[in-house]
Amino acid sequence: MKSVLLLVAVVCSVTGLPALYDNGRIIGGGTATSAQFPYVVSITENDRHFCGGFIYSARWIITTASCVTGKTASKLKVVVGQVSAINADPNEQTLAVYTVTPVPQYNSTNKYNDIALLKLTADIDFDYVNVDFVAYNELDNNLPAVVMGWGSTFDGGLESVNLHYGEVTLNLVTATSPCGSYAVNEAEFNLATMICASNNPAASTLAPVPDATESPLGSPCQYDEGSPLVQVMNEVPTVVGILSKTDGCSAESYGVYTRVSIFYSWLFNTAGPQPIRPTPAPTTEEPTEPV
Repeated sequence: MKSVLLLVAVVCSVTGLPALYDNGRIIGGGTATSAQFPYVVSITENDRHFCGGFIYSARWIITTASCVTGKTASKLKVVVGQVSAINADPNEQTLAVYTVTPVPQYNSTNKYNDIALLKLTADIDFDYVNVDFVAYNELDNNLPAVVMGWGSTFDGGLESVNLHYGEVTLNLVTATSPCGSYAVNEAEFNLATMICASNNPAASTLAPVPDATESPLGSPCQYDEGSPLVQVMNEVPTVVGILSKTDGCSAESYGVYTRVSIFYSWLFNTAGPQPIRPTPAPTTEEPTEPV
């Protein structure tokens, strides 16, 4: 049985779908289409979705340490190229997990350094359209952000059957402006390693606030952990964070994301460099005979 994670909120302004509201609450942002987020994966345990992740390379997946610490690799699988948990997707691949490697500095008490790598038992077959790896970089405070996943559409709900996505607002966090219920201190929020995002109108913002009439807004919920926070940089989708924890599932809830860029050395030393995207061969045309 396949399962999926609910969408949290994503950072792209490439779509203009209307937000869906129920008594002022966002239900699910937008429903993703095939090839819209070709790098997102569903991580399953005993064939049931429990967390998200994204493709680093043909053999490696990035997720959060809080998702996979203590898990038995042989019980885990990664599903790539999936949009629906009900209907088989033509580019879907299910691969077994060989090893689970949380970053050594992970702190399970406060979820500091919440990042992990999964090594697969076989290579992902890329077609660079429906299944692809994704770049990662430091956050750009001036760009919108989007997150996607198969998480629950309401607090206490089950995982979703379709991949959802939604836009979130990047929040300015200071000692006097916390990330929702997460105070800026050693126990809850670290400015150097975490990113805060929400659609709470009371939050201090970094990037422009999304227009709810034009962009599908979303809020993280359970089963969305491990999903990527994405920005489009120079037309390239780029992961800047990984959903680590939230303080609820309402439209005004706050999400805390692991800042991916600071783990460059660990990712490189553990999983090697990311692949180089192949350059399409130039097309040649047969010369035409003069008339």
